[in-house]
Amino acid sequence: MKKFFNWKAALLLITILAFSLRVYKLDTIPNSLNPDEAALGYTSYSLLRTLADEHGKFLPLSLQSFGDWKLPVYSYVGVVPVALFGLNEFSVRFTSAMAGVAGVLLIYFISLTLFNRQGIGLLSALLFALSPWSIYFSRGAYEVNLATTIFLAGLLAFIKYIYGSKRNVKLLFISFLFFALTMFTQHNYIVFAPLFVLALTIIFRRTIVKNKAFFVSIGVFILFILISYFSVLNGGSNKVSNLVIFNDKNILYERVEKLRGDSALKNQLLERILHTKYLGVPYQIAQNYLNSFSPTFLFDKGGEKLVHNLGDFGNFYLFDAFLLFVGGALLFWNKERSLIMLMAWLFISPIPSAVTRDSPNSTRLFTLMPLFVLIASYGAYQIFVFLKKGTTTNLVIKWILIFLFLLNVVFFLDIYFVHLNTQRARFWRSGYKEIVEVSNNYPNKNLIMQGVYDFPYIFFLFYNKYDPQKFRKEVEYYPVSYNGFRYVKQFGRYKFVQALSSEKEIPGVLYIDNQNFHKDDNLIRLPNGDPVFKYYIGK
Repeated sequence: MKKFFNWKAALLLITILAFSLRVYKLDTIPNSLNPDEAALGYTSYSLLRTLADEHGKFLPLSLQSFGDWKLPVYSYVGVVPVALFGLNEFSVRFTSAMAGVAGVLLIYFISLTLFNRQGIGLLSALLFALSPWSIYFSRGAYEVNLATTIFLAGLLAFIKYIYGSKRNVKLLFISFLFFALTMFTQHNYIVFAPLFVLALTIIFRRTIVKNKAFFVSIGVFILFILISYFSVLNGGSNKVSNLVIFNDKNILYERVEKLRGDSALKNQLLERILHTKYLGVPYQIAQNYLNSFSPTFLFDKGGEKLVHNLGDFGNFYLFDAFLLFVGGALLFWNKERSLIMLMAWLFISPIPSAVTRDSPNSTRLFTLMPLFVLIASYGAYQIFVFLKKGTTTNLVIKWILIFLFLLNVVFFLDIYFVHLNTQRARFWRSGYKEIVEVSNNYPNKNLIMQGVYDFPYIFFLFYNKYDPQKFRKEVEYYPVSYNGFRYVKQFGRYKFVQALSSEKEIPGVLYIDNQNFHKDDNLIRLPNGDPVFKYYIGK
């Protein structure tokens, strides 16, 4: 009974820690919403008010949004916190924060089921709770964070079916249902989920194909795949074609055209074989795949997208590199029963990032995070088992290791909670909320704002809780861009232009400029003092 109480108490404390790290000042750190967060929140608000997205599509399976065709589950789930807390920063991020907390509990039970050791389960929960990657993505409205939690729920149901003493066929069906749901939550899983389910089917074929429930489950899963692919291709085919690298002009130039077009002496036959897109693009994909495991990406600076990383800190702690090395080596040495499944997870995870641009990408590689937590916690547990004898030397080594790990944690928490809003505010679009507040001080004046490519209109919709039906009637768009984006030209009293210099100044109109700053201007500044907007009344 005491042992039972202790593990439950420990898990409760870890969960409280995870909750605190994900909810503390959630509305102000980061100090502003990025456009995607505002879009997800406003879609939830629109669904709550009208059962349709901002474009008026009734209960959509794919959200047109800016023309980037977001998947719908985050916004549907987000209806609940928006209804409870109103449309604000906290409610938009609350879904992701709770997904991060739920992930802590799920990884505990997954670890316990896989390794059958309470200590590894608790260490998995603790490392997940303190993971820089998880904390960062839990404190922003990241669809991939919710998708990963749904995936973990599916994985838990599946391994409970596989390793349980009594195979409950309902668990098999539930697991495939969760896996299918991920494909409507974040685009990464449209590639990852089918490949992972295929791997599970091959690895555990002797167990699952004997059950009729498997054929029903796989049938439903395939149906979801078809619906998911149809939804994406029907609406977001332009997004997909611009995201993948198969026809990327920059890659074709670097890998093919630049080499074929230079003045070097070359063999024509060899030239035709080597310098074509059929070899150049696969080479780039292989390079992207390997970069997914680069120390710089994992432990130093993170990925290419600035809004998805701290910049001065990796997705994992430096100390995690040691735990991952030990854990990975001992998983092979001990021939753990879960080894093949974990290897399949490891090999499949980088594929969605490898075939797309800006790789390595912290969002598309987020599926690696819980896997590496499992491996690192296994390594940490084995280290403590090895040092279990209470000798002075072992105690010193233990406390040194604990100190080094905690030093990593404190360093990250300082960078995130103290320095993020100063160092990374520009990438989080700081200043837009203040511009909306300025415009609300002049409620009877029309507004003309420079800069359409950051989708500034969404902040006016979000912070003003603009009536979705009214917006649909008023909105006027620019022609759809070559890459499928739809930029708002105007609605209501708001107009957005590419350059104010092309506009004739109108007396009494409120102008917002994002450049040409002078010391006497009315300025909106970043936390570090740099100006981002100026505003003035036309004369």
